[in-house]
Amino acid sequence: MRGRRAAWIAATLALGGAGGFMFDLAGMPAAWLAGAMAAVALAAVAGLPVDLPMPMRDVAFVVLGAVLGATMDRSSLASLPQWPASIAGLLLGLALLVTLVPRYLQRVHGIDGATARMCAIPGALGYVVALAVEFDVDARRVAILHTLRLAALLTLIPAVVALAYDGRAALPGAATAPVSWPLAAALLALAFAIVPLARRLRFPAPTFLAPMVLMAALRMSGAVEAPLPQALLWPSLAVSGAVVGARFAGTSPAYLFESVKAGLGGIALAIALMGLVAWPVAALTRLPFVQVWLAYAPGGFDAMPVLAFSLGLDPAFVASHQLIRFMAISAALPFLFRPPP
Repeated sequence: MRGRRAAWIAATLALGGAGGFMFDLAGMPAAWLAGAMAAVALAAVAGLPVDLPMPMRDVAFVVLGAVLGATMDRSSLASLPQWPASIAGLLLGLALLVTLVPRYLQRVHGIDGATARMCAIPGALGYVVALAVEFDVDARRVAILHTLRLAALLTLIPAVVALAYDGRAALPGAATAPVSWPLAAALLALAFAIVPLARRLRFPAPTFLAPMVLMAALRMSGAVEAPLPQALLWPSLAVSGAVVGARFAGTSPAYLFESVKAGLGGIALAIALMGLVAWPVAALTRLPFVQVWLAYAPGGFDAMPVLAFSLGLDPAFVASHQLIRFMAISAALPFLFRPPP
């Protein structure tokens, strides 16, 4: 039994790597993230027992968080004066999202009110699914629609950027030489060491966010003067994409089809709403539209900064806005929903 699971873990990693390689070969932006996600998701829906153990996922997230944090030097704060306007736009978009998308899901697809509202909450998948179980709504549909939305973002946004760049991937630059491998190993050890403390302090997404904050602090303080080697990035992106794809495991094609019919319009509406808010904010702040869109995108503060980095955008800006939205959602959800008597 243990040997069989190990074989499927290896097969899942191979599928993710193959998908990332094929997308990279095709010149897709964020290829290793989106390609791995697509390949593993197809295998999961086909009924193959794709699997990745939690420790492996945690390792990938720690490395990703550390790599992203180490790219955030003092120049990452250049857009800081524009943040009040962009945060105001974020909160406006969030209000529109949680108001209009549930109405669409109820009126067009007949989903009950509580489930529709849970499906419309952007990001914070684990928190939302836990509340869905507590409030006795259709938690499986909530999880599937949230995963579909993330999958759509990982597929759609790289395609949009590819069109904007005439089919060329906008990859993160490597103008600064990375730190040496011995120093990189020491920094990664420090990133892993901080995760238990972050868990004790109840950090959101501690395996990703705590290493990112730590490395960003070291870079911005000047204690570390260069990013981590980008060779660390691609395997971690592939594992992260495979994690998203593996969420489709156990979903029959028929149930998935029904969920796609119910959720595709809601996903398009959510993405369009945030795009409509991001457009004037980007014009006002003179920030790249795709960067503001990613900061507002209803994905999550782990996947969206990774996607921003893969597209050569500012992950600090995106991560900060995604975290602010998560905190706003966490504060508002207990008031928006009431557990059954």
